[in-house]
Amino acid sequence: MLVPLISHSAGVLTAHADVSGEVLCTITDPRLTEISGMAPSSLHQNVMWVHNDSGDAARLYALSMQDCNVIGELTLRDVSARDIEGLAAGADEQGRPVLWVGDIGDNLDSWDSVAIYRVREPKNLGKKSARSQEFRFTYKDRPHNAETILADPNSPQLWIVTKQLASGSIYKLPAKLSSTRVNIATKVSSVGGLVTDGAVNPNGSGFVLRDYFDAHFYSGMPPGELSEKQALPAQMQGEAIAWMPDGESLVIAGEGDDRLIAVSIAVAQESSSSTPSPSINTVTPVVGELTENSVNYLPLVVGVIGAIALVTGLVIISRKPRDNAMGKKMKAE
Repeated sequence: MLVPLISHSAGVLTAHADVSGEVLCTITDPRLTEISGMAPSSLHQNVMWVHNDSGDAARLYALSMQDCNVIGELTLRDVSARDIEGLAAGADEQGRPVLWVGDIGDNLDSWDSVAIYRVREPKNLGKKSARSQEFRFTYKDRPHNAETILADPNSPQLWIVTKQLASGSIYKLPAKLSSTRVNIATKVSSVGGLVTDGAVNPNGSGFVLRDYFDAHFYSGMPPGELSEKQALPAQMQGEAIAWMPDGESLVIAGEGDDRLIAVSIAVAQESSSSTPSPSINTVTPVVGELTENSVNYLPLVVGVIGAIALVTGLVIISRKPRDNAMGKKMKAE
């Protein structure tokens, strides 16, 4: 099945065919039940840090991209996870590599504040625990559900992308975060709906956001400018996306899907022809190819989105004014 790929050329969006993904490996570790976010290691080659959706502890797993074995486990010491939904690789004030862990899920848009934790990436892998720095924040307008952290690869600057049905937003956190008071995130732009993850390119030239179907490419740092839209391989519930270290291809994962999938980026080429042609970067190693004959989860995902819309509508209708004030006492879903 051909899915439209939208590319940006001279300010005009045009469509051409999609790009197949490559299965890097299959995840068999029983600890990884619902991968919801991931970020590449800055210290260890061919390693991707991942985390589960809500229900797990404040814990990250170092996943080998060669065979999908878990080769490291990092527990955030003295952190009680509520709904961890975001992970990003970045830098601290001294330029040292860190991981930003976002306890930012808020399905009812009701928490009075949420938290991001900064933890140094361990130099040696294995089963470890580490202290982290907590930064609490809220949004300037009202509480939001979010699943995406965007991190500048060269500074502590962070952005949060909210997850809403019709459209989400990019919020910028203060350049210098306070650990003693609640920080305020300010809206800088609007984006599409149901954004489940995103990542800044390793060279800082742009960033990508994903939803359940597509990858949306932006040039420049957030808020950036939308430049391309590319269909992603079908997944049961696509929740995670990260750049490969070369910054020229992507890795995706999801809940209910045991595959780690590499996706080449199709780029529109300038030519005399009126129809641009894609250029595909090869991704290796692979053990299997996703083709148009792969399982298509489109009907299921559409059903999931419909269910989300129904539940959200019922929550909005039934919510009482005191929800915001009581948000911190409500259990995250």
